Amino acid sequence: MAARNRYVRFLGKQRSNANVTQPLKPTGSSTLLEKTLSYSGVIANVSQVFMLVVVVFGYVYTVRPVFQKELVSEDLARLQIEQRKLQQQMDKQTESLVAGEARNKELVDQRSAIEGQIATLNQKVVDAEKSARDATRRAGKAVAEAKSAESTLSMLQTQHYGLKLQSLLGDLAMPSSIVQILNRSGSTYTLKVFEEDEASSIAQKLKSLELQPVDLAKTTLSQLQAEATKQARAPSAALDALLARNYQEGLAKHTEDLTCPTPAYADWQSAFQSAMQASEGNIQNCVSEYWAERTTQERWTASDVRSLQKSDFWKEQEGSYKASCKVSYRYIVYTAFQHAWEKADEPCDERRMFVNHIVMGAPIESKLKPMTVATPPSTQDIARLFQNRNNKQVEAGL
Repeated sequence: MAARNRYVRFLGKQRSNANVTQPLKPTGSSTLLEKTLSYSGVIANVSQVFMLVVVVFGYVYTVRPVFQKELVSEDLARLQIEQRKLQQQMDKQTESLVAGEARNKELVDQRSAIEGQIATLNQKVVDAEKSARDATRRAGKAVAEAKSAESTLSMLQTQHYGLKLQSLLGDLAMPSSIVQILNRSGSTYTLKVFEEDEASSIAQKLKSLELQPVDLAKTTLSQLQAEATKQARAPSAALDALLARNYQEGLAKHTEDLTCPTPAYADWQSAFQSAMQASEGNIQNCVSEYWAERTTQERWTASDVRSLQKSDFWKEQEGSYKASCKVSYRYIVYTAFQHAWEKADEPCDERRMFVNHIVMGAPIESKLKPMTVATPPSTQDIARLFQNRNNKQVEAGL
């Protein structure tokens, strides 16, 4: 449209220039052109108006309804969200209401139970007051009786404590520690330990024989405490408790004196096994000594000996000598280990016998031997004892 207007102005300017220079008369072609241009401008204006009408119509009937629909949808969604929130709040309020009703019911039940307990306690208070009055009357009577028996009870308690102490020191009944020692020990108990057939279990057997004096004291203390608890309502209850307490204090004071050093059981087993393994050489020497003595007694010459060695007599006699030497060697080994173990266990055995004297601080007639860790006999010791068997030196020990 703007192009057409510029074209019209251009034509008008040409015409004005033509009129100035050379005035011309209008012709039929120029008039037609002007009319055509005028109609074109009208049509363009009409089309613009029509286009505006179409745009307004499209906005009113398409864009605006869609926009309004979106607004309505947003409002609807917001209302739904608010509705859900309100519904949740209502649900919470309903749950709170149900919980409150249950709590109220529970409180009502508790109140009923408490009222019942209060009634029961009131009845117990009445009964207790009645019992207290009866107890007061009985207490008055008991006090009177106790005063009359006080002097007698004091004398009996003193006598009871003296008897308990004498029993503990072994002057009356045998203490439990002595009973345990007697059950454990015996004159031949070590012979059952040092056996060739069970040499691999010697260490275990020796360990099973271990009996620490402190363990005996602990056993006695447990018995005293149990007796004191058992006699808690007896007239001598205080003295029983006193004796148990004094014994406990003495045990704590002398624990170290009642603990014997633990022997090396494996060394004793190893030494016994080594002694038995060394038997062949000692037995062979023993057989040689028998033949030397027999040769001297029979006055055999070297040729006689060589001749006899080829005979059955020599083989039979040598078997007899070997059996005799084997029995002698085993006896030497058994007695040597038995005596050595008894000697090693002697200091600890003394403390087992006088364990209660030591704990209670009572005097002991003989001085206790110091505790040491003794070693088992060596193969050289056994060989020396076996060589001296005919000189009566076996009993001298090691």
